[in-house]
Amino acid sequence: MGAQGENIYRNALLAGSLGFITFGWDAGVLGGILLTTEFQTAMGFPDTTIISMIASTFLLASWFGCIIVATLGMLLGRRTWIIIGNLIQILGTIISASSFSYGQLIAGRVFIGIGNGFLTSMIPIYVAEMAVRTNTRGRGVNAMIAAASGGTALAYWVDFGMVFANSQAVWRFPVAFQIVWSLCTIAVIFPNPDTPRYYYAKGLIADGDALLERLYTESIATPEVQQAKLSILASLELERAESASLRLKDFFWDTSEMQAARRIRTGMILIGVAYLMGIDMIFYYMTTIFQVYIGLAPLTASALSGAATTVLTISNYLGVYFMERLGRRTWLIGGAAAQTVFLAIFTGLLSSPGPHTGAAAAAMLFCWISVFGPTWGPVTYVYASEIMPLRYRHLGFALSVSCQWVMAFITVFAGPIAIANPSVGWKTWIWFLVFNALAVPFVYFCCPETRGQSLEEIDLLFMSGALNDTDAARTLKHETGFEDEKTRSLDDEKSKSLDDEKSKSLDEEKAKSLG
Repeated sequence: MGAQGENIYRNALLAGSLGFITFGWDAGVLGGILLTTEFQTAMGFPDTTIISMIASTFLLASWFGCIIVATLGMLLGRRTWIIIGNLIQILGTIISASSFSYGQLIAGRVFIGIGNGFLTSMIPIYVAEMAVRTNTRGRGVNAMIAAASGGTALAYWVDFGMVFANSQAVWRFPVAFQIVWSLCTIAVIFPNPDTPRYYYAKGLIADGDALLERLYTESIATPEVQQAKLSILASLELERAESASLRLKDFFWDTSEMQAARRIRTGMILIGVAYLMGIDMIFYYMTTIFQVYIGLAPLTASALSGAATTVLTISNYLGVYFMERLGRRTWLIGGAAAQTVFLAIFTGLLSSPGPHTGAAAAAMLFCWISVFGPTWGPVTYVYASEIMPLRYRHLGFALSVSCQWVMAFITVFAGPIAIANPSVGWKTWIWFLVFNALAVPFVYFCCPETRGQSLEEIDLLFMSGALNDTDAARTLKHETGFEDEKTRSLDDEKSKSLDDEKSKSLDEEKAKSLG
């Protein structure tokens, strides 16, 4: 029979977290070993361009993995893609850890990246669709991003510990250890089923019914379970009723009834902007930034790198705890505003290098990381996974995450080359500063609030008026209570208005009598 009720969701969340640790581990593990003598010797003392290629190839391959999922995602279940992604990562890690040239290492990182693209595209969807309660969905996706930060921190601390070794194990052991996380992910997710929304989307009604019964630990005939089923089916019916496919022009100006292209576009821009803020530049080259550009001693730089990733992890998990206490928009707008301030100070300090300004710049970097941790790091994933229409959820979220990898590739490949150029240097950070600032108006004007809404209710937030009178729309409003909430809100406003008018009238009569 397998797991029941909340245990299914907990297993999904644990598997997703382990899968995201592999993502974070890769971001951290290279950052701590690039400057070690053992790594430099094995790779033939590569120059800045080769180092950029080694680090950024993984990101471009992750983009390719996302495109594969976007194109073929519905051929296999969410769970199946996650398992395949881990197997591909294991193959790539074996190739990478046994490398004796940068060509072999790059080849291995291509495989790791493709597998990572599968995982980052499908894991948030899998976890979000397994959440029975809306107040756990945001926290669940947030927790996985926190796990990625934890993976980065663990990798940096392992790198720091291996600095005291004197063999090729200094870099080969940390790289190879990624296999452990992939095997753990497979072991946890293998007994779990796929998601009910995937089963219904594929027409596997009996499988969907059976899984809903397991998730709710109730018969499909009970009102709560029946409501969940009808909401999913009504949402699918609305999407099928509108049109057979997405139109390219809608990605520029969406005139469709379900606003599917607008929702996908919003997710793509949101996650793309998050990874143009500088996070990948910071974490792939953190030790290099502290050591070369801020001027700290090698051991101090390595220790501070581990400390910075630990700060990110702690702030991520604080975000998990407080996630549902504030709206998605509040987290994003407030985070972008604070990040802009800290990065502006950091950039200004780098323009005047010196021991005192270097220490202050490091402090500003820590402040920026502590804000990014609970805001733009996880909330963009949460929001993008929530707003996608069911029919195109795999496509929309995969395209959104693909933007992350494209922007991260540009950052990680071009960033070090730009900083190493004497005529550019510290001015490179102005590029990241601009995107931190632009994020505020984008969220304010383009991203409606989704906190507290079911995935089906979010369809109603974007749906145009022309579909309101369809049977599917009426069913969805009735089953989710969306119409009742809206009516209650209007009634409350009307009642308040009448009370204000009555109070004003009484005040006027009282004033007249006193006069």
